[in-house]
Amino acid sequence: MTLNAYIAYTVGMSKIQYTLRGVPPQLDRVLKKRAKQSGKSFNKMVIETLNLQAFGSSKVPEANVFNELFGANTLDKDFDDAIKDQSRIDEKLWQ
Repeated sequence: MTLNAYIAYTVGMSKIQYTLRGVPPQLDRVLKKRAKQSGKSFNKMVIETLNLQAFGSSKVPEANVFNELFGANTLDKDFDDAIKDQSRIDEKLWQ
């Protein structure tokens, strides 16, 4: 899409929009079924599902989304300690 076509396409849109192609029929059925069972719109169900997959919650984090994800799924304390150690500044080397 050229820049002019993109600008023309997004004029008047207050929010980001996606067009998805190639959605498997099984996924379509599951999402529509979940939306109907929950009483939510299909759009809202898809957004909540994407948020859950991306952030581990159906709600979007307020700010610094990557900071909230950092270390969230670490299972090894030694790994966390090694990362913390690498983040420490060695004053002798930093002169």
